[in-house]
Amino acid sequence: MPGPELSSAGCEGFLRLAPAEWKILQAYPSSQNLAKVASLTGLPYSTVVDVTRRLRERGVTVHYVPKLDKLGVTPLLVVVEGDLPPPTPAYTVYRSEGIGKRKYTVLHALLPDRLVYEYLSLLPKEPVIEIRGVEVRYWDPRGRLTRYDAGRGIVVSDESDLEGVVLSCSKPTGFEERRWVDWLDLLIISLKMRNAYAKLSSVAKSLESREQAPSRQLLSYHYRMHVAPLWRVNSVRYELPGACPRKLYLLEGKACAAAARSLVEAPYFHEAVVGESTAGVLSQHPCMLEALVYKVVYIASTVFAADVDLEEIILTEFTRFEWLTPELLARYREHGTWPSPSELPALQKP
Repeated sequence: MPGPELSSAGCEGFLRLAPAEWKILQAYPSSQNLAKVASLTGLPYSTVVDVTRRLRERGVTVHYVPKLDKLGVTPLLVVVEGDLPPPTPAYTVYRSEGIGKRKYTVLHALLPDRLVYEYLSLLPKEPVIEIRGVEVRYWDPRGRLTRYDAGRGIVVSDESDLEGVVLSCSKPTGFEERRWVDWLDLLIISLKMRNAYAKLSSVAKSLESREQAPSRQLLSYHYRMHVAPLWRVNSVRYELPGACPRKLYLLEGKACAAAARSLVEAPYFHEAVVGESTAGVLSQHPCMLEALVYKVVYIASTVFAADVDLEEIILTEFTRFEWLTPELLARYREHGTWPSPSELPALQKP
């Protein structure tokens, strides 16, 4: 079975997958473990393990997504005009530089709402755009604007019911009450956010040198009773070749949330930070999908009778950071609460 090829001709890159790989990819978002993937696909467990390993080697990765509302965490997307010198504050999950109407620096962070002001105060410049998200949505291979072209073995968009999708995306997902989490819960979440199918034994091994290291039985208990209920979905992440630049679409207006949620139903639109009247959508799509952005914005503006302003930023640099750093986890373990970003070391480019 051939592995995925991230093929491009100019900017016409597509994610290439064998039929069995596509079948497995569709099962990832709703599967907390590979046994569930095997059950959903009807494929042997050994095949699922082997394909997952080879997909990961080729840059197609799966990541645990927690219920941010239950963690008491707010998604924050800020855009600063011009260059933003280091350091990058703790809680940042990605940082990028790009060109739109002007030169911009973009930061995406996840942090408790009470720490947002302090996070912003650590930036040497005032943001020109600040999106406090009510949710973050990720592309799902089962998205209604996504289909698999078996003849060519590529993932493409499906615009057959574009207006219906936009109409159905007007409401946010339901919210759940915040709950306190133990530092061990966050430690396991940090592992699963790097690799949704990483084994708990790797957590236990990393803690063996510590005094009073938790047992594997205790870690298993925390996973079953605390971490699994905090799981919302798995996100699937991949990167096309350099010829297809990453882009950030900034949307503003009453219908922007529906437009942003609709876009991540399509392939190559990776994630959307959705606020009340502003949203940001991160993408890396082939040129032929460029028109889809404007179709969605037009339909959202029309059906909801509300203009959506759109700005495109081409990202020239992009860096992901580990969200739950060892220093953050150590502080949380000591005090039982989220530490201030000013108390944590600045993030360094990997």
